[in-house]
Amino acid sequence: MTYISQDFKHGSGLQIGEQTIIEPEVVVGNNVKIGHRVTLKSGTIIKDNSIIDDHCITTGACIIGSHVNIRTGAIISKSTIIEDYSFVGPGVITNHTKHVSHGRHDNIEDIQLLTYIGYGSVLGSQASIVAGIKIVPQVILGAGTIVVKDLLEPGIYIGFPAKKTVDLPQEYRMDEPENSGFIYLQKKVLNHLKTYIPHLKVEDKYKIL
Repeated sequence: MTYISQDFKHGSGLQIGEQTIIEPEVVVGNNVKIGHRVTLKSGTIIKDNSIIDDHCITTGACIIGSHVNIRTGAIISKSTIIEDYSFVGPGVITNHTKHVSHGRHDNIEDIQLLTYIGYGSVLGSQASIVAGIKIVPQVILGAGTIVVKDLLEPGIYIGFPAKKTVDLPQEYRMDEPENSGFIYLQKKVLNHLKTYIPHLKVEDKYKIL
């Protein structure tokens, strides 16, 4: 069953597969392709010329940049920003952190940490990224890599935990835009996320444009 909210906003050239669910307050740009059995939760924004393949899920408010390719079965959690020209392989999972009380009724708030994937990065199939991770532009993760701390240098990373093995070969390098590949690290973008994620925490390691 396909469900598309009546307030769904999108540009021209949109393609949508069968049995896809698009919740209220989702915004999609021009020439975006959304596959079969995709779920886009409220607050999801997808920029121009991006592909969301079959069986992908966004779990809440997130930003997916332009010319991003998200392959089959990837799960993009709320509070995630993916910069332009990135590739997210099949089965990739990004996560968010919650401080939970294990069923107790106390005053501990749920804290959501911002996860940031820089411009032109490639996340290999089945890679997993824990909450609150910052990945600089032009990082390549090998298949099955698990990222548990920030990746602050371009290069190729593999393993658990992710470890840099080599510098990024010149033939894989892309010309970065202004702001060193952090296009969407803006107050208006973060304000959008906070509308849906009141307890979003943006750590000091981020320089807000």
